[in-house]
Amino acid sequence: MIRSLFFLLFLIPLYAFSQHQINYKVFYDKNLEQNGLKIQVDYTQKKSSDTIAFYYANDNWDEKELFKSLILQEKDNPGIRFDIKPEDNKIRVHHKESRKISFIYYIKQDFKDLNYRIFNRPKVKDQFFHVMGKNLFMVPTSFTKMPDDQEFEFSIEWIGFPQDFKIHNTFASQIKKQNIKTVLWEGFYNSLFVGGDYRIYDFKIHEKPVYFAIRDEWNNGFSDDFLCTNLKKAVQSQRDFWKDYDKEYFTVIMSPTVSQKDSLFKGYSSTGSAIKNAFMIQGTNNPFNSKSSYLYLLHHELMHEWIGNTIQNKHEELNYWFSEGFTDYYTYKNRLRIKDISFDEWLKLFNEEVIRSHWKNPQRKIPNYTIKDDFWKSRNTEKVPYRRGAVFAFWLDNQIMIKSGYKKSLDDFMQELLNRCKEKKLKLTDELFLDLAQKYLDKDISYFFQKHILSGEDIDLINEKWINGFQFKITDEIPQLQVDKNASLKYPL
Repeated sequence: MIRSLFFLLFLIPLYAFSQHQINYKVFYDKNLEQNGLKIQVDYTQKKSSDTIAFYYANDNWDEKELFKSLILQEKDNPGIRFDIKPEDNKIRVHHKESRKISFIYYIKQDFKDLNYRIFNRPKVKDQFFHVMGKNLFMVPTSFTKMPDDQEFEFSIEWIGFPQDFKIHNTFASQIKKQNIKTVLWEGFYNSLFVGGDYRIYDFKIHEKPVYFAIRDEWNNGFSDDFLCTNLKKAVQSQRDFWKDYDKEYFTVIMSPTVSQKDSLFKGYSSTGSAIKNAFMIQGTNNPFNSKSSYLYLLHHELMHEWIGNTIQNKHEELNYWFSEGFTDYYTYKNRLRIKDISFDEWLKLFNEEVIRSHWKNPQRKIPNYTIKDDFWKSRNTEKVPYRRGAVFAFWLDNQIMIKSGYKKSLDDFMQELLNRCKEKKLKLTDELFLDLAQKYLDKDISYFFQKHILSGEDIDLINEKWINGFQFKITDEIPQLQVDKNASLKYPL
């Protein structure tokens, strides 16, 4: 009996290892640009076989044909044959029958020069690398068929990298042997791995570390101090707002798409993306760097840590009116709250960047269901849920303040929504949102929601009720928010 029990206890951890653990070794090469990042993957299957399929994303975040970045060589893998199928995001690995499989592949930059239009293709140069997790580490296709909440163990060892070659990612900073336990799609594959000549700064909020990684020398006042100071201010204010200090690790990674002291591209192009434990900023680095655009991007993307990541959409693009629109609204409101902008600046930004931009968009009245199909195809369509949702958020904020006699605001609604989603493991749906709205307004707003959010009809801003001191007037055929400075204005509440 004791011998049988011992044998059973031995098998359980072995089974767990073979099912849900995978190991990687990443090797340094002084000629990274020429040779690429060399990666050895080791995996133990549940059963012995002579073939196993691995997943590698050929399309990822609007980048196509990413198999061009993947190199598999027979000279590195004697006795192994690869059947590469980019159209299926798959590599079939034929090997000597065994439970264990080990092979080597390379990730290499597949374009010559950095470009302000290229954000998410693997970048591998001698002095740095910048690769999304989904395109750095391949996994057995069996991992992709597990439930979304299934956790895996990913072991990564960074071998031979010089001391001054920083290793930093959305799971740890400067750790050469990493053990990462997370889900696949929203965790390991929703990540960024960088290394090289990055400068890494850190600070703490409620004893929890926040890291800032940046490379290159930035123009037009984008000093490390300016960037770090405003990052800390934004993170502190947002965690205070949500009363949420649970994040054990968080990082912001800022990288140039292309750097030029003089530029034929007469403008500033940047993008930000919320990812696991982090958000990344990429943008042109030239004399046209815009501080105001950076601050907007900073506050917008950090807010996604809660609106979009913690409060997750059930139906993705169909709920972008919330995840993008309410994030946009709080981007402006939070900046006003912490005096990052004055009230006059807030009023101008809200009128110009939200209301006027929305009214001048020829696609503004499209129904919500078309956003799902066209969001990634049209810039005008992409902007509809941002602005439509922000105007709706402003309307709801005013209605809650009026109904509660200025005792509550949309802030209370959002904090309760966050707690509901966290405690009950819920995702954002129209029904969940409307149920909570009815609690705060003591009435059903389903018809209003159907008319203005789902069908796309403009909210009649002129004739709606607003808090004391707010009203709308038509200017150049576009409604604009006006403020009575003699009124006792209670905004932001």
